[in-house]
Amino acid sequence: MFSAYARFIVRYSYFLLFAILVTSTILTVIPLVCHDFPSFSDPIVGFETRGTTLAHRFIAWENLIEETRPSKRLAVNPKEIEDQIRMNESYYNRDKTRSGRKHPRKHKKKQNYNNTGYATTFYSSPDTNLTVNHVHWGFGKNVSFEDENAVYLKNHTRKQWKSLKNMQRTFDNFHHNYASGSCGAPVADYAHLVVTSNDNKSMLTFENVQNVCQLQTFLIDFTKDDFYNLCQRSMQAEEICCPIWSVPNYIALMSGKNSCENLTRDDVTYAVNILKKCAGYFHNFSLMASCEMDRCHVPKYCSQYDAVYNLLFYIIDSNAFSPPLFSETFVKNVMIFLPLPTSSTTLPYYLKLQESNMSFNILNIPAMDFGLKNALFDLWIIEDTWLIGLGGFFVFICVWVYTKSLLLTLLLFTAITYSLGVAYFFYIYVFNLDFFPFMNLLVIVVVIGIGADDAFLYVKVWNMISKQLIRDNVVTENLTDIKNVSSAGETILVQILEETLKHSVSAIFVTTLTTAVAFYASYVSYIPAINCFSVFAGTAVLVNFLLMVSWLPVSVYILDVKLSVSRWKTLGAISKVVNEIGEDISVILNRFIVTCIMRLHTGFVVILGAIGIYSIVVVFYSPGLRLPDSKQFQLFQTSHPFEQYDMNYKDKFLFERFGNDIGTGGKMPLRWIWGIKAIDNGNHMDPFSKGKLIFDDSFSVSNPKSQLWLLEFCSKIKIQPFYQQTLGPLLPNCFIESFKMYMSRRCIDTIDRINRTPCCESSHFPYTKEVFDFCIIKAMESLYETPREIFIPGVAGPKFSRSAYPPAVSAIVIEFESVIPYSMSYKVMDDFFVQVENWTKNELKDAPPGLKCGWFLSDLQFYDLQATLASGTLLALFLSAGLGFIVLVPSTYNFTVSICSLLAIVFSSTVTIAVLVLNDWKLNILESVAISTSAGLAVDFSLHYALSFTNACGTKTNRVKCALSTSSGPTAAAALTTGFAGIFLLHSNLLPYSQIGTFLALIMSVSWIYATFFLCSLLLLFGGNSFKEVSTEDRKSLSRVSSVCSAVPNLESHELEHLADSNRTNITSHSPSSMSATTVVIHDDFETLQSKTEKNSSEINND
Repeated sequence: MFSAYARFIVRYSYFLLFAILVTSTILTVIPLVCHDFPSFSDPIVGFETRGTTLAHRFIAWENLIEETRPSKRLAVNPKEIEDQIRMNESYYNRDKTRSGRKHPRKHKKKQNYNNTGYATTFYSSPDTNLTVNHVHWGFGKNVSFEDENAVYLKNHTRKQWKSLKNMQRTFDNFHHNYASGSCGAPVADYAHLVVTSNDNKSMLTFENVQNVCQLQTFLIDFTKDDFYNLCQRSMQAEEICCPIWSVPNYIALMSGKNSCENLTRDDVTYAVNILKKCAGYFHNFSLMASCEMDRCHVPKYCSQYDAVYNLLFYIIDSNAFSPPLFSETFVKNVMIFLPLPTSSTTLPYYLKLQESNMSFNILNIPAMDFGLKNALFDLWIIEDTWLIGLGGFFVFICVWVYTKSLLLTLLLFTAITYSLGVAYFFYIYVFNLDFFPFMNLLVIVVVIGIGADDAFLYVKVWNMISKQLIRDNVVTENLTDIKNVSSAGETILVQILEETLKHSVSAIFVTTLTTAVAFYASYVSYIPAINCFSVFAGTAVLVNFLLMVSWLPVSVYILDVKLSVSRWKTLGAISKVVNEIGEDISVILNRFIVTCIMRLHTGFVVILGAIGIYSIVVVFYSPGLRLPDSKQFQLFQTSHPFEQYDMNYKDKFLFERFGNDIGTGGKMPLRWIWGIKAIDNGNHMDPFSKGKLIFDDSFSVSNPKSQLWLLEFCSKIKIQPFYQQTLGPLLPNCFIESFKMYMSRRCIDTIDRINRTPCCESSHFPYTKEVFDFCIIKAMESLYETPREIFIPGVAGPKFSRSAYPPAVSAIVIEFESVIPYSMSYKVMDDFFVQVENWTKNELKDAPPGLKCGWFLSDLQFYDLQATLASGTLLALFLSAGLGFIVLVPSTYNFTVSICSLLAIVFSSTVTIAVLVLNDWKLNILESVAISTSAGLAVDFSLHYALSFTNACGTKTNRVKCALSTSSGPTAAAALTTGFAGIFLLHSNLLPYSQIGTFLALIMSVSWIYATFFLCSLLLLFGGNSFKEVSTEDRKSLSRVSSVCSAVPNLESHELEHLADSNRTNITSHSPSSMSATTVVIHDDFETLQSKTEKNSSEINND
């Protein structure tokens, strides 16, 4: 196979290069032109579970909620279906009437009466509950006498508005740092900043209040155009921005001043005293929002302008003025709300603010929330690609210095670029994946490192084989370069190419296979972002292999033979210096490593083995792989103000604690669903594909047995330890209970003279199927006409099919509240889920056939993500290590060597992970990818040493020396290039870039140390001897090589012996030992070694 391929390259090299170039270009361009470019505007998309038991339930639940929209298949209120049918008939009749006559007759509107016994209520919005012709009534106010505070407040307000009205309302002359209550209370949708003092004094001191006031002026003036263009306008004047919500401005309001610049020390003291007096009302919920409208029974000075409430709820951190004494006046952090929206429109303003170093006088801005995390990430992920480019440039220089050919280096990086482009083509059109997470960009660094390593190996093998075979097959001593034999025919060239491919492709294939398997092993995860990354990374590595065994051999052949390009022609002096320095470094490094292993191998085994065992304890026992404890996925470095806000400051303010739908401390809901199958039939690799709702055909709640069981089920829930007792009516929570109450009404309404039969006391529970189907519609219509003070619509209750008439119950939801507070702790949530899930399964065993397929659900998305990361990461880690071992056994043909290599691989992986764990890494999405691929990336170095040792002959000491001589150079170069490519990423503003850089640098250094010092020391202790029979002809052919080897210490004699095993006209393969050349050394050229040998020989003769 290699012979035919080599002959094809020799005969059709230009055609092959052109074909590869055209094919790769087409495959690279097609997805860039015909497919939308990936967007990273929402970087955390795909960081969810798909395919797990809970994930199936989450998606089914989302689809159920989606299907209850007005235009979908389900309705929560059957009256909606009737209204929709009536509207459709009315629209049809109107069109028909218009087509029949020009002026339709007007009919008197007929009043609709409700016969359910409940008041009909019209809901104009979720926040209002107004009946038809509703009138707001209020008690009159006696204005004949007003207290002193009211008079003062009225006069102050009148003066304030007069001053605002008389202001010059032009942008150029108006100063926006004013105090006013005209824009209401601050909300989380406005950009806000946390301000602290560097002098460790309270933010309510007069000096710090003045500093904050000056900071406000700075925030307005330093980019006045952007601030004015983006700010929220006042309702009284569109030319005026809303005031900044802050401590100084609220103190100014409380003191009756229109600007914080006019505050005095007494004003600040007065405000602090007011806060102390009113804090008790705030914490016992007597002082609420909008108390200024006389809704609260608190002193007037507490409700004025809602200043106290807004200060304690939005502006001041929660540690101040807190119960039980309310006397803590020290305020560490305060919030400033800017009248700017938390959206991407404020990005230019933020970028200018960032240049100010986030400080002013003695004040510091450690954290802020501008709603810009996704937008800034989308911007920086492109900007920080220069760091990837810098790492690539470093690798480019290394390859250029080593190959001494700028053109060959350019061709190599062209192949690397094509490998990414072709992999993207396969990703889009072969694997049919549309979702492209930002983590896929990190594959660039990996492919650059792998491509450079492959080039090092191939060029080294090419140089050594070409020079040796030319000397063996050509008599003329002056032919020292391969270009001089091109006219002698293609036989020698085919032999050179065949041997080069035979020895290099095996090594490239094995290392590629182990790396690709490590990436593909992550596909076992249930997280779409990790699945997509594993597919793209594994595919890119395989495509890179195909180009390295096609594009690279053709490129080297054309440059060295066809074009006869002379390397370093214009840089001869530099070439000489670089060669001499590299030669000295390689010799010193080689001698140092060999000496250390020979003398200290026992110490290396003990020390590195102990470190490896300790790392296993760190990773799997204590402290162990820690699961994430925050829903917020960290995008930037920890020191970034956006991350500081989410991590350290967000929970210090009450509006953030109570503003979330469910946060730490909120009670976990209990939901049971019937009628819907918990199946996610969407594309699990695409987070936007949710599939369709699948109904359970066996579901039936109208059966009398189902009614009885469901009522008993609700009763049993209320006696469980996880059930939270709730005051007040629970109309929708378990609808069968409220439905039974509804059916207990009198049949004859003596007032309205309405006969409610059969939906009344004449029907007995359990009801017949016909009565249930008819009356459940009436009951739910009546329920949704209940005043909102009694009933607030939720997700619980029956869901009616819009396609059936009369409407039929297609699904039901039962919902209660649990006693378990929401927690980020995996163990707490696991105990809760297991307890309720096991109880539910036991109850469903006795359920009638129509209710057998129910399932439990709660807000467990984060818990499911934690469980998936914990199990999937370790599974992928063990899988990649196991597959690496499977590759090792047939490659080395030695079980003992494979076991030693596996031990080195495992320790390399666990030590790397232990360092990350001790560095406070938590097992999140990116960390999971790094950990699961660590074993696969650590295989390569150990594989090189194992192969070299296995194919060497002699005592185990000589075999270890041979392995070190042949593999220390290539592995060191690989670790250097890939490691430095990762080091350059450490300076990125983005945490994912920094983390992958840290991981690459760490895994390269640790795996090289363990492969070189630990594995070789193990082989020196347990490797064993190997003596192979060598024929007389082989001894003759090796004589010349042996004489050369004898003059140079630590020479790769084993490798040269294999290269010299060919005669002048026919090259024979050596199997299975042909793989020995996979560890060809990079650090010495044969030509250099020969010149040294000749020099030494001449010196000996002269002596």
